[in-house]
Amino acid sequence: MSNTDSQAAVAIPHQQHSARIMVVDDDPVFRTVTRNFLEATGHQVIEAGDGLEALKLLSIAEPDLVLCDLAMPLLTGMEFTEEVRVEYPSLPVIVISATGDMADVAKALRMGVKDFLTKPIGDYKHLTESINVVLEESSSSCEQSDFVSRWFRIDESEEDGSQEEQELHWHLQYLQQNPNAARELLTALLPEKDSALGAWRSSYRLLQSANTLPLVFDYTWLMSGQMAFYLVDASSSDHGGVASTLLVRTLFDDYVRRLHHNSVDLKDLARNIEKGMQCSCAAYPVEAVFGVIDLSEGTISVLPAGLDCRWENSQAHYNISGSNRLGENCLSNFMTKDLAVLEGGKLSLSRVGSSSFSWEVKLALPS
Repeated sequence: MSNTDSQAAVAIPHQQHSARIMVVDDDPVFRTVTRNFLEATGHQVIEAGDGLEALKLLSIAEPDLVLCDLAMPLLTGMEFTEEVRVEYPSLPVIVISATGDMADVAKALRMGVKDFLTKPIGDYKHLTESINVVLEESSSSCEQSDFVSRWFRIDESEEDGSQEEQELHWHLQYLQQNPNAARELLTALLPEKDSALGAWRSSYRLLQSANTLPLVFDYTWLMSGQMAFYLVDASSSDHGGVASTLLVRTLFDDYVRRLHHNSVDLKDLARNIEKGMQCSCAAYPVEAVFGVIDLSEGTISVLPAGLDCRWENSQAHYNISGSNRLGENCLSNFMTKDLAVLEGGKLSLSRVGSSSFSWEVKLALPS
């Protein structure tokens, strides 16, 4: 046991929630230190030495929260987390890992992990803060969000100098100062190249320069029969391109979660994102584009926010001007509505010397 861990375990911060917490880690020393700390703060603790043992214990132990390592034998932390997401979708997971690989952070985000902390835990106060926030979200009726959303939260009651204390190990300042790490994280967050819903197929291709921050794309199939999407050029801001891109992702996902079966309103989406940017001291204007494809109606609508793009189908093509950037009143831009998709179409754009993007959505014809 290191001196750092020993000292951290002695200082017991204020604890807001009492819960049953499962600690999944193949390191018995770490499990012991963490168990002693959690029990001292009023929690009940269940231990598991690997992911396979943890899966067997879940139905019996019924924990409120899981703390999970990534590098474990038999079943890795990511494999365990994926199983939990399928079998126990409402069970929150916090990853605690010695890895500094941004690809792992991105995987944790995609799997809905509620926080990502690094070993060794120099100050267990951060673990308590994380547990309290996650348990509060789980017990409330509000939609739960991932850990990136907390990177943008600022407690207005605190002095400015305390902001670094609120950001855990993975924070925006680190990403801003380490462009390679930022590039790795943003690239790893890109969705799968190919997907399908019913008879519709989606496939995109993205070529990027290795020397600049990437063009970031994401989309989601909605229960309303729509596909909502966005593109953000993370390199289009000299100051906060990384933070702005991550904030767009967070606010886009939050908007989609709250939609339920309702239809996407592009102006409302952009309004929410620009409002979020105004409330964050880390975000700056960036070039972007938002859109929605209505699969049942066979139409696409596009709201540009600084990025020029092109839509084409089998009969025509349309050039869409970027106009004002996101964060600079993109709501005043002209929104191109209800262009025909027909049996399919392609959205494309190119940044000379930097990136090339094309996304094709088409109706799979019966053979």
